[in-house]
Amino acid sequence: MRRFMTLPRSPLAPQAEGRGSRARRPTLTRLNGLLGRSARGASGLRYALFTLALFAGQLASAATIYVDNVGGDDLLDGVQPARTGGSGPVRSLRKALKICHAGDRILLANSGQPYRETISLSAAEHCGTALSPFILDGQGAVLDGTEAVPGDAWENQRGPVFRFRPPHSTYQQLFLDGKPAVERKLLPGQTRLPELEPLQWYRRGADLYFCVEADKLPRSYNLACSQRQTGITLYHVHDVLISNLVVQGFRLDGININDGVRNCEVVDVTSRGNGRSGVTVSGSSKARIEGCLIGDNGEEQILLEGVSTTIVDKCQLIANTGPAITNRGAKLITEDSGTGVRGSGARD
Repeated sequence: MRRFMTLPRSPLAPQAEGRGSRARRPTLTRLNGLLGRSARGASGLRYALFTLALFAGQLASAATIYVDNVGGDDLLDGVQPARTGGSGPVRSLRKALKICHAGDRILLANSGQPYRETISLSAAEHCGTALSPFILDGQGAVLDGTEAVPGDAWENQRGPVFRFRPPHSTYQQLFLDGKPAVERKLLPGQTRLPELEPLQWYRRGADLYFCVEADKLPRSYNLACSQRQTGITLYHVHDVLISNLVVQGFRLDGININDGVRNCEVVDVTSRGNGRSGVTVSGSSKARIEGCLIGDNGEEQILLEGVSTTIVDKCQLIANTGPAITNRGAKLITEDSGTGVRGSGARD
């Protein structure tokens, strides 16, 4: 498993714009290693020069595609961060993935408005190399899978508790003011409804229950539920780096690293409030999760399946709504003691 870079973990809140400077291509470490070989003699120097030439060629062919969901337009070319004549950022991630090439970098503007879409990396154009990975750099932007719940969609259950049935009932989540609301879970076999404090919620069957404050109704709040299925799906791609992004509110997984993925890194990402897991790695995929904050997800924070291999390094896993890691027969490597778990830990 090659390491592209090392970044510190993200805080819970989205980061301010400008952190994209951390998403550098992995030049210095690899170049220093290559140049060090020159000390072994002429053959080492020739090897280093050859590899440097190859590396320079890869970087020259890579491009940055700019995405801005407020100031962009999908009719533009994406080659500049701001509009200049007929050039400028595209508006959607989907458009960026249509016009990109292998080894490119997609750079999101942190506009303050969430990107409400689902994306899939599954083509040759979405791959990179060990020296020049395909990069999706969020710059602290939010990829959001929720939709607002209309105030008149709620029915009174009893007292301050109201009930709502979302269009999709599986793995639902409820958001308040753009962040996961506090969930009370029914224990296995429990049929009696739990007592809710104001602003808490729980799910029973296909319905969501929410407790309002005194003298308020659900329409007094900015409430949203999970609508889109998976934030980012990766399938049969290699040498991919996803960084500096908040992924939240999807019905299934924030990030699903599906079968056949090699050398994928998820770095400095916050994945929260997704219906099943923050990050799932399955099939024969090989992935590294580094410097991430993962919590408030419905069933588990990280789900490992199949014959996949996953390195978890310097992450904060908040096991408040489910175990930190559920491992169903996959290979898990915890590389650094900097990974912290708050809550119930891991289960097999």
